[in-house]
Amino acid sequence: MDNHLQRWVRSLLLPLLAVLALVYGLVVRIRVALYRWPGLRLTHRLPRRVISVGNLTVGGTGKTPCVAWIARYLSGEGERVAILSRGYRREGRGLVEVSDGESILASSRQSGDEPWLLARACPGVRVVVDSRRVAAGSWLIGKAPDVSVFLLDDGFQHLQLARDLNLVLVDAGDPLPEARLAPLGRLREPLSQLGRADAVIITRSDQEYDRRALADTLARYLRPDTPLFHASHELTSFCRLETGEVIRPPELSTRRVAAIAGIGRPERFYHDLRQLGFELVWTRSFTDHHHYQISEQQSILDAAMSAGAQALLMTEKDAANWPTGTGAMLPVYAGRIEFRCREQEALEALLQAK
Repeated sequence: MDNHLQRWVRSLLLPLLAVLALVYGLVVRIRVALYRWPGLRLTHRLPRRVISVGNLTVGGTGKTPCVAWIARYLSGEGERVAILSRGYRREGRGLVEVSDGESILASSRQSGDEPWLLARACPGVRVVVDSRRVAAGSWLIGKAPDVSVFLLDDGFQHLQLARDLNLVLVDAGDPLPEARLAPLGRLREPLSQLGRADAVIITRSDQEYDRRALADTLARYLRPDTPLFHASHELTSFCRLETGEVIRPPELSTRRVAAIAGIGRPERFYHDLRQLGFELVWTRSFTDHHHYQISEQQSILDAAMSAGAQALLMTEKDAANWPTGTGAMLPVYAGRIEFRCREQEALEALLQAK
């Protein structure tokens, strides 16, 4: 499509997208108002503490590493933690117990890639997926009454379940002051809904960003004295899929590598690899939660080798959706991302508050 045709198509689409965004924003505001209406009682409370971790944008703020960090921290403090997740793009419906705290009971396709990764990353933590998270929590309390706290994964928009702590993640690299509602932009809700947040975690705050513009935007919409935390996500290690061997980035960064990513913001993964010194000779991006087929796997490996790559890198989320049991002539590694918070002690104190 030439530039003239692209501009013509864009000129037709933008007004339509703007109208759709206005309608969508109105629907969101009405929905929130209905959940706040005292007489309707649409929000239900579980007889346990509930901590929600979510965001305002579509994908890419680093919720999964944050939820894993919170789950491990609370477990270390003696809490009996359970994670409730929707299980986006999983096969089938209904309630699925992903982990009973001792064993992983479902595949990544049955549970969804992110709940499966959380189950692997958080030994001793129960993980259940169901779109009806109030029902899932009630079911789990009946089975495991010792559960003391629920983590609601990607829960900011799940208004049906009351929460005691509402954490919202904001990517420092997102131009929040210019953010637009879907489908015109990446916002799930109007910025005014930040007022529901009990605390905001600014992720990727170790990168360059307009600190003043972000701070001014948050101050405009947050309640007074809402705590702000600054976090980063660090690629700490790589696991070779064929053998389970775990190595640190410096041991691998001397090789020419290819990379793929089926996540919310693939370019962030490639950027982080380059920051670590990797020479990327070939990359390919896919839609979020992409399930790789065996035929597709072979074409990826062929293209990476043709480009001169000595290894193929992907995220752990991609590895959860990568076919297993097939031979690969090229070493394949999954990068592990860990959550880091600058104000860790203050965040821990907030998580412990009853």
